[in-house]
Amino acid sequence: MVPIKTIYIYHDCFMVQTPDVTLIFDFWKDPYQRDALPNPLLDMDCDKPVYVFVSHGHKDHFNPQIFSWARYFKDIHYVVSRDVRKRINHLVSPTAKYNGDKVDESQVITLTDNDRYADRNINVATFPSTDIGNSYAVTVGGRTVFHAGDLNAWIWKDESTEEEVNAALDAYTRIIDKIAGTFSEFDLCFFPVDSRIGTDYFTGAKIFLERFRVKNFFPMHFELGEESAEIARLHPDAAKFDLYSSPTCRHYIMSAPYSAYFILT
Repeated sequence: MVPIKTIYIYHDCFMVQTPDVTLIFDFWKDPYQRDALPNPLLDMDCDKPVYVFVSHGHKDHFNPQIFSWARYFKDIHYVVSRDVRKRINHLVSPTAKYNGDKVDESQVITLTDNDRYADRNINVATFPSTDIGNSYAVTVGGRTVFHAGDLNAWIWKDESTEEEVNAALDAYTRIIDKIAGTFSEFDLCFFPVDSRIGTDYFTGAKIFLERFRVKNFFPMHFELGEESAEIARLHPDAAKFDLYSSPTCRHYIMSAPYSAYFILT
């Protein structure tokens, strides 16, 4: 089983690097970018296969800038949800009247939920979200990586009726059941732990970690606070692992862009 390096870029965006392949999930922005590429991409091997995943088209998960990266990497592929594919027809159509960066249609892999894709490097299974688009389970180098996108128990308990909370939990549990029909464990998991939703904000992560054996867990989706006090507490709230994680799961809080961890076992 190959070693994996995990690099946090921002919000929901992580790079997962093996000796042979790089995966990049849900790029929104690099807050310190000063060049044509986000800083963590500047030193990458341009010949190494790169897979860029987009779970859905919300602005904090998708930035069309990713398609300019095809100028720098010879073997780059984009795995996108159906709603994103509809928004980028002008980028992939050779007849579109658009003068910006384009990519060859063969580089864009469009997947709906409950879909599958495989090539010589990766194997991808998609699952639904409790919002829009996909969540992704990617097997690479003998390891399985789960990126939730916006899949979560979005219960907003302090603002919702009991019926609304129960409906949200039911919708979430149905998707978890679908995932459990295929997978029982994940080597890496990137999952929203967003205290903006109020009381029991960690419920989705707790249910997920009770249902699956997760070896390495990375909370995400904590860069969207509206006020300075809220922003200041989002990272510490996500790091309260005693509220939702198990003692057998290693968990990491990415406190700043470019934080990196090596997963060796």
